[in-house]
Amino acid sequence: MSDDVELADLVTTDGARTVCRACQWRCALAPGETGRCHVRVGTNEGLALLNHGLIAGATIGPIEDHGLWHFFPDSQVLGIGGWGYATVADQARGPYGSIPEDPAKRRKLDADRAANFALERLCRGVVWAYGEPAVNHEYMRGLLQLSRASSRYTAIITTGAMTEEALDQIGHYLDGMNFDLRGFSDASYARLGGLPNWQGVLAIAERARNRWNCHLEVTTRIHHGVNHDPDELRALIGWIKDALGPYTPWHVLPGDAGSETAAATMRARRLGHEVGLHYIYGAEPNQPTRCPACQQIVITRTNGGARLTGLTGTACSACGHETKLHTSIFKPREGRAVAG
Repeated sequence: MSDDVELADLVTTDGARTVCRACQWRCALAPGETGRCHVRVGTNEGLALLNHGLIAGATIGPIEDHGLWHFFPDSQVLGIGGWGYATVADQARGPYGSIPEDPAKRRKLDADRAANFALERLCRGVVWAYGEPAVNHEYMRGLLQLSRASSRYTAIITTGAMTEEALDQIGHYLDGMNFDLRGFSDASYARLGGLPNWQGVLAIAERARNRWNCHLEVTTRIHHGVNHDPDELRALIGWIKDALGPYTPWHVLPGDAGSETAAATMRARRLGHEVGLHYIYGAEPNQPTRCPACQQIVITRTNGGARLTGLTGTACSACGHETKLHTSIFKPREGRAVAG
């Protein structure tokens, strides 16, 4: 191991190889071999974490910037992240796939310093927002623990590539998740995901909600000719409604430019309403949140800022309907699903 990093019980041995159980690839690495993430390497002692403590990005801004619109609305958050992805598609296109060769660009920040920085800057929470959290597990786990200990809320932006073992190590400390759901078929994930079993990501999202009472929002980017098929989208939307609940916000965004993609994105949003999701958002600015029962506006959004209005607690002040907004770090008892 590098830098005496605790590997959080996600490493086992298989003869001369070390099995990494941080992401669903479960790479078995001989000394000198690099995992599919390109940031975890086999050694004679186990694993070396090339990305540990290296920060790819850090910003302070509204939580809404990270695709979480019903989670502590109108709060400031420290968005932070590291290097590495779990999927080939992200490694090819994403900006945080390769650790910079220039040592001057390798910014290192200990997890306790990051948590203290969020506290000092009066951030309400901390969100892992850059790079895939699965391949940064050890650092992320420490950051979530420390942030939760100082009463900051915690969240991650993820493709769901982590293993259930990894999720269970952070579940106690995790409040929110924006789940990047690429599609709902083998073909879509072959093009857009590249994971060994795309249905494994569904299990992660379901476990986060039902085992750890984590707030979930789902983001899907529509790519014409890849994941725009109406039958596939109906299956995807049906899974959100049945597995995560009809109050789960679904962010439907164009995955590429062009009129065909724009039209496919609008059709996907209409399907979402037809199937019965209550909260669907697109890419246009200043979209409000309305009460599903009476349509009164309960959150306004203007010029990047959000404001809660028309609420009594988290219920609509006009009709009393519970909106299911997530505004507390206190979780219901573990092991019991939150009613949808």
